[in-house]
Amino acid sequence: MNWRQVTLRILPMSMVAWARPFSLVLPGLISTFGLSLDEAGFTVTVLEIGGVSAMLILGWTIDRWGALRLISLALTLASIALIASAFSPTYEVLLLTFFLIGTGSAATACSVNALMAATGDRRAFYLGLTHALFGLSSIAAPVAAGIIIGTSGWQKYYALIGLIGLMFSVAFHVTTREARKTWMPPAPLVRSEGVVDVLKDIGPVCVGVSAVVGVQGVFNSWSYLDAVSRYQIGHASAALAPAYVWVGILVGRTIYTFLGREFQPKQLLIGSCVVAAFATHFVGLASEFWVAMCSLVVLGIGVGGAYQLGTAWAVELSPRRIGAASTFVMVSAAMGSGICTWVTGIVVESQGFEAIRWVVSVVLVVGMLSFSTRRV
Repeated sequence: MNWRQVTLRILPMSMVAWARPFSLVLPGLISTFGLSLDEAGFTVTVLEIGGVSAMLILGWTIDRWGALRLISLALTLASIALIASAFSPTYEVLLLTFFLIGTGSAATACSVNALMAATGDRRAFYLGLTHALFGLSSIAAPVAAGIIIGTSGWQKYYALIGLIGLMFSVAFHVTTREARKTWMPPAPLVRSEGVVDVLKDIGPVCVGVSAVVGVQGVFNSWSYLDAVSRYQIGHASAALAPAYVWVGILVGRTIYTFLGREFQPKQLLIGSCVVAAFATHFVGLASEFWVAMCSLVVLGIGVGGAYQLGTAWAVELSPRRIGAASTFVMVSAAMGSGICTWVTGIVVESQGFEAIRWVVSVVLVVGMLSFSTRRV
């Protein structure tokens, strides 16, 4: 692929990041619909359920349909759902729109991930580049969301992002017309290459990725309210908390892109869990806001490699089912993010934000054990 083609295929993944500054959106949902913390956290879980539902279907079919053919359709669905969420009259309608946001955005991300995973010997580089640019967008998104939500509300932010997404999906559909026409499905798969066999091969990798991305989801969703609660700071400062996490994720993904040439994904993933565990406790114990924010950057470095390293490892284990393997890694990540965010909301409501570090520690131990059980 030339750089124009690479850029065109990566940009839809970056668009997904703008729909996910949950740490800033959740307070708005709480205010608009009068939600409790666990009800607010459940909206993220419903979104991830929508994503998991889409990705489970794609896991069986993406190698036959072709990832390039799915991107504009999936991005259109996510964009329409974002606009609809801004006009939700009730909590129940909001949950439905979040389910569809999850479905469309997950299918978009999954398709882009599969395209990058199918680039042969350079897959580690292209996956690293994809997720690094996603991280860059995820840094910018909370900053922009903080400004727009602080002045106009979460509804106008989601409506704006949905409108931009619709315009980009049309542009993507038009510019990739010839590539979609010339795409050919792979040769029929033999029995030994079934989905169940893929899951047996990559199961421990998926569980580990689910844990690490779950930790990422916890801080993406709750770091804003944690900062406001523990440090009694204003909206402008607290809005930067998720951005600090994403700065670390961007740095981490860049580092792992180059370390991947020297070390195996298993080694890097286990090491990343250790880094994230230490950083989590520094965040929880920090008495000053700036110390906590520096620790969030280190935390982001720790969790930043889960997608690209997990995908590269899974594809190595199942090279003839690249689409299925990469998709199931994404399914696991979405499940981990949704479940951990929801559970953390329940724990925080009863135990306070100080309990986050203990929830995260348990999750990271599960991740390290899972990675350790799978032979390279």
